Amino acid sequence: MQGNYDQQQIIDFLNEHLKKIESTKNHILKEFYDDRTEDRDNFQSIFYQYTSHIRSFMAADADITKNEQWPFVLIGSIVEVEDLDYNSIDKLKIVPPFYEDKTTELECASCLSPVGHALLLKKIGDKVAVKTPLGDCNFMIKSIDLPLN
Repeated sequence: MQGNYDQQQIIDFLNEHLKKIESTKNHILKEFYDDRTEDRDNFQSIFYQYTSHIRSFMAADADITKNEQWPFVLIGSIVEVEDLDYNSIDKLKIVPPFYEDKTTELECASCLSPVGHALLLKKIGDKVAVKTPLGDCNFMIKSIDLPLN
């Protein structure tokens, strides 16, 4: 998280984020998952788990502002990861599926892709093992930036 934000600004941001995610989910369901399939069920399950985690976080009534760093990866987050296999640092923006972000030069990872899904809701310092079509990857989350503006 960048900047100095109070508790209410963060709660307002998360409420707005949940509305956008719900709208995005409904659009994707209508556009890409019109038929009842296992893929559709998996997609809905991922989004349900995601939104439930955020709602639980908000309901915990913890002082969100006590830490200088955002606590977990959201859709829209810019995540700095250390590739533990190649000892390199990469930045990824986690985006909704089927969406392009032409406003950034960062590499984007869909929240449904193996890497994006594995990073979603993880915290700084978490190690993440990912099986991708190109092979296994091991990452550690170094930082999470959340564009609150």
